Amino acid sequence: MAPGEYDARVSTTVTCDLCGRSLPVHASFVVRIDVYADPSLPEMSGAELASFDFDAALSQVIDEAKGMTADDLQDGVHRRFEFRLCPGCHKAYLANPLGKPRGAVRSGSN
Repeated sequence: MAPGEYDARVSTTVTCDLCGRSLPVHASFVVRIDVYADPSLPEMSGAELASFDFDAALSQVIDEAKGMTADDLQDGVHRRFEFRLCPGCHKAYLANPLGKPRGAVRSGSN
């Protein structure tokens, strides 16, 4: 395909994932959410580290994983979501991204 030619396979409209409104792709907002396990390690002293049984810990993790699906295992590490929003839903999303009731007590670290 030559530059500048129209490609019918490329969508020029998208649907808002919240309200279902159809809109031009250039008028939409993309929301990406990455949910992942905190990468920090628990504090351990040199003595705790020297006496830690890595083989037993690895065996325990493997035993716990045996009853889990691939999705369960992936959810414990990282999951990415991507949504398209119209301008109105974008504004509402930014005002309350977690959908919590107004005045709700924050329990997170941020």
